[in-house]
Amino acid sequence: MKEKPSKNTILESPDLVSFISLREKIQPKPFVRKSDGRVCFEFPDDVSGSIAAFYANQAVPISDYCQRLKMTRSMIFALKGSGHGK
Repeated sequence: MKEKPSKNTILESPDLVSFISLREKIQPKPFVRKSDGRVCFEFPDDVSGSIAAFYANQAVPISDYCQRLKMTRSMIFALKGSGHGK
C-alpha cells in the first residue's frame, strides 16, 4: 500500500504565518531547518486557501493579527536563542 503524500505546509515568513494561524485558528509548529538554520513553521494541513487570502489582502482584525505576529516573532527568537539553530 502506498503512503499518502503529506499535506503539511511549511513557511518561514512571520507575517504570512501569523495571518494563516489567525485565519485557520491553528498554531503552527516552529522548527529550525537544518540546511540553513532558518526558523520555519509547519502547519498540519494544506493552507493554500489562506495563502491566497493573504495575497488578496483579505481583512482580519488588526489587533488580533498584531498579537499573533508578536507571538510568532517571539517563537523565532526563542528557537534562535535556545541554540537549536546551531
